[in-house]
Amino acid sequence: MADVLTVVAKIRAAKDKGDALAGLLSEEAGVVRSAEARCLVYRVHRLIKEPDLFLFYEKYVGDAAFDLHRKAPHLAGYRLRREKEGLTDVAAEVEIFRSLTE
Repeated sequence: MADVLTVVAKIRAAKDKGDALAGLLSEEAGVVRSAEARCLVYRVHRLIKEPDLFLFYEKYVGDAAFDLHRKAPHLAGYRLRREKEGLTDVAAEVEIFRSLTE
């Protein structure tokens, strides 16, 4: 499938908030997969040797699907809850790639 956007992001939990962030991230992943039909993959990973570090691997069918994701009310709710509960204290690192081949 050409023109797929792949997002790779890292987010770090605030001190002593790794398990709480893991729960919220798992919850949000389920919402994304059920609410966004043009999201092909939305997986959250937790680093084994450093459990406060999480990696997202996401794939979207083009720019419109990714734009829909970024503007989704459930994503805004996730961000608000993450901030309100103090689950992170640094910004996420996000890289966006566009597929070149099928």
